[in-house]
Amino acid sequence: MHGDFSRKWDQARGDPLEGQHGRHCGRHEHGLPACRGPFRVSLRLLAARSHGAVASVLKVALVAAFTLASGAAAQVQDASDAEGVGRIEVSAEQEGRPHELNISPGLATWVLSDSPVARWALTGRENFRRIMEGTDTLALLPRNDVKEGTRLNLTLIFADGAAPARAELVLVVHPALAQRQVELYRHPRSLASYQQEVRQLRAEVGRAQAEVERLRATQARPDGLTGLLASKVMKDEGVAFRDLTDAIQRMQREALSMRRVTAFRVATRAAVNAMLLNRLNVPWRPMGAALVDATGRTVSALGIWSQEPIAPDTEGQVIVEFELPSSTALGPYTLKLWAEDGTHAVSVRNISFP
Repeated sequence: MHGDFSRKWDQARGDPLEGQHGRHCGRHEHGLPACRGPFRVSLRLLAARSHGAVASVLKVALVAAFTLASGAAAQVQDASDAEGVGRIEVSAEQEGRPHELNISPGLATWVLSDSPVARWALTGRENFRRIMEGTDTLALLPRNDVKEGTRLNLTLIFADGAAPARAELVLVVHPALAQRQVELYRHPRSLASYQQEVRQLRAEVGRAQAEVERLRATQARPDGLTGLLASKVMKDEGVAFRDLTDAIQRMQREALSMRRVTAFRVATRAAVNAMLLNRLNVPWRPMGAALVDATGRTVSALGIWSQEPIAPDTEGQVIVEFELPSSTALGPYTLKLWAEDGTHAVSVRNISFP
């Protein structure tokens, strides 16, 4: 086998090998060039008489190559982990609030937006060697001599017309801690949603203004009977009164029970004056009240008064005032009272006004 190999080598060697290796190669006793330097190891490998020797050397070479490749891959991974990758989220509620972003001299920073950008407005462009702008990508390469602590403003003006219309960034020059890649995520709102919100806010403002005017008018009026007469709530017939203590239908096994109930009416204004017994183990105070007629229609209370929370196993006074739908809508009603969050409710049936 060795003889066949030597003959093939002699045929392929020729002058080019001499020209390529020059004086470093001579004749070997086996017909192989005798070389000095790195060629000597390679030629001895080719001249090895055993396939096992070649396989062993190849295994060592492959293991060494794999080890080096793994080390190089680890170095690349470490470098990637060391580089800052930031995430910025912007919404309509945060519009105008700037987000800081570190850049460093001589290190490129990429800004990636998930929404198309119509314009990248950057101050201090002379501080950068390269600026590459795309529809959703911005690449910045600061100059090597840019001063540490320099602050530059970057505004992203989005192209779709939705809110937020822009995002504000502040580029802060740091000597080493650059964020090499920043991903910007936008939570847009449509114009229709803003218009709906504006309509709702206007309605709320209108109700609040009406309540303010009502309170001002109430404060401007005198109190007592004079106030009732001046406001024309009470007519010449005066205040009608009815004792409902024996007529009402109490709900069974309630922790709150009516002990005495009286009803008052002046035109369409009506009030219920009740004494309640609190059998709960916590104080109770009414926070909401309503009248419900036989058809299920509800009349909300104009006001509820209780001097203080009713302590457990104690009676307390509660006065509730209503504006009836008309002077003839006198009942019967079911009166419902409840504490905060609708808890610990009490219901009393057969409330009729005089």
